[in-house]
Amino acid sequence: MWLKKPLPAALIVVLLWTVWRLVFLWHTGVPQPAVHDEFSYLLGADTFAHGRLANPPHALSKFFESPQILVHPTYAPKYPPGQALFLALGQRLFGSAFYGVLIGNALMLFTFCLMLFAWVPSRWALVVSGMFALCLWPTMYWTNSYWGGSVAASGGALVLLAVGIYRAKQTPLAGVIFGLGVLLLFWTRPFEGGVFTLVVLTVFAKELWRNRRASVFVAAVSMLALGGAWTCYYNQAVTGNPFRLPYLLHQRQYAVTPLFWFLPLKSEPTYSHARLASQSGTNGYEASVYKRVQMPWPLIDSLRTLLLSGFSVMVLLAFLVPVAWRDPLFRKMAIVVGAVLLALTAENNHLRHYGAPVWAALALIIAVWVERAWNLRINKQPIGIALVLLGLTPPAIVNILPLLPVKTLPLLQQLTMSPTAWDSWSNGRAALLARLSALDRRQLVIVRYPSPDWNILDEWVYNSADIDHQRVVFAHDLGMEENRALLNYYSDRTALLLTFDSKSGKEQIGPYLPAPSQK
Repeated sequence: MWLKKPLPAALIVVLLWTVWRLVFLWHTGVPQPAVHDEFSYLLGADTFAHGRLANPPHALSKFFESPQILVHPTYAPKYPPGQALFLALGQRLFGSAFYGVLIGNALMLFTFCLMLFAWVPSRWALVVSGMFALCLWPTMYWTNSYWGGSVAASGGALVLLAVGIYRAKQTPLAGVIFGLGVLLLFWTRPFEGGVFTLVVLTVFAKELWRNRRASVFVAAVSMLALGGAWTCYYNQAVTGNPFRLPYLLHQRQYAVTPLFWFLPLKSEPTYSHARLASQSGTNGYEASVYKRVQMPWPLIDSLRTLLLSGFSVMVLLAFLVPVAWRDPLFRKMAIVVGAVLLALTAENNHLRHYGAPVWAALALIIAVWVERAWNLRINKQPIGIALVLLGLTPPAIVNILPLLPVKTLPLLQQLTMSPTAWDSWSNGRAALLARLSALDRRQLVIVRYPSPDWNILDEWVYNSADIDHQRVVFAHDLGMEENRALLNYYSDRTALLLTFDSKSGKEQIGPYLPAPSQK
């Protein structure tokens, strides 16, 4: 039967999921970016979509400085290029970066299915692949926002797929797949992905060494060399140094908080305007998060990061019902998961996509457990079947909820951490942008906040890769004197001032009237 073959099975899983996601998208429309990171990734996507690796710095760059982007030495995102490349693909092929999100989701399901077929019987590979398709429900933020998760998870799946193929047949294809998986991890979640890859190689070291083949090693190294050369080329284009990552350059230019919570704060750099200090400075939002992080909270929060997903019940059952503990694959994947969990613990922040590289290992843990638990009986009662169905219930329910009346949608968004629930202001920003874009004359919108730290996570000043040629330009209000340079530069545009009611948060827009403002 064709469902017992990896490639057809993977394609049908992807097809069914894609149809369901597009049906839901037809009802809701394309979601709007809301989080700083999303705007950064979209800047990268727009840059790639226009055939560039980075953009030249703007002549008035300080008016456009916002969190998570670089404005010097180039105008570019701070994040690795992996997620932005997929968003750019969606933008180029289908006219919207959001379709790049769906392409990344589909890739994850495809690679997960192939990986599971390489390790467990086809029956259980299909069951677990279907479960992960359900975990990518329509409002889960990996499928409903722009800041990633699925591409990194695909990288982890490719690494495990390569090891699975190598165990069965030492073909150069395994080396190519391994190299591609490592590159996807490095281009998305380099720290967590690096830990994941090293631990996978460690737990399978004896077996890999025993079956070593020079051709496989050469294929893997060649793939990594090509990807590494492109990465250096990208770094050179963005930072001016082939060995300096944009992320680390951004840390040096803006950040006070270190990458890990147990390191001390750094000295505060000089910011071009006070809102940047309210985000990244010594007394800013990021520093306040850093100062609250104390053990054991990092461990608890990183564990929550791994388990706050549709498959969490299944993972808990796998460890609480010890039918698979003696299985060598189960134990190896448990070691991999534990190592990534410790790596997450070292970081200041913990979001679900940080743990994306290890999702493939969790899928294998679940598959091994389901295979062992299915025939479990107590007093001749099929308790194992009941346990497996119990584990599959949460993702199934969450996929049914969107079919219920519309009033259930806000609850669903809250349960799934959808950015739409966190930042409803983004729809207002998108509506304003659409309205202004439809006017005959191009617009310059100068954004004046009630105070530098007002709604610090809701940043209006983000623009496309080509600022000067977009219909509507958003810029920070730097005060009457400095704004003159901005008004002169954009003398062919209608200058508008965007302000906000400090209590209600409601925005107000009207003609720009030069007046002193807080810097």
